Amino acid sequence: MPIYEYLCPACNGKFQKLVRGFSDPSGLACPRCGNSAVQRAVSRFATVKSEEARLEAIADPSSLAGLDESDPRAIARWAKKLGKELGEDAGEDWDTMVEQMLEEELDGKDEEGNPTQPKASPDNLGWG
Repeated sequence: MPIYEYLCPACNGKFQKLVRGFSDPSGLACPRCGNSAVQRAVSRFATVKSEEARLEAIADPSSLAGLDESDPRAIARWAKKLGKELGEDAGEDWDTMVEQMLEEELDGKDEEGNPTQPKASPDNLGWG
């Protein structure tokens, strides 16, 4: 039994439906607005990569192109992408951990709630 994705043109909603067989069920309507003029969407699919292919993707220097290391949000996006490449090896709570580190960085506090040290710069090192 396949799971199909549907789009609602009235509310721009997207929903999934478990279907018996391979044809659209009768009486299908959008769960958000009740519109019955929904359209089946092209679903995304996953591909299986070997461990070697995953490691090559991680080691590719182009994955770091344009990464602004002074922007915590950019680092968090990169870390989430890295977690996806690592798959199960990263652990189930990888994204949660990245979000927590981002919040701590933006709040200026460590995991115990203590203020973090400001980033080193010429101004706070007495160089300028």
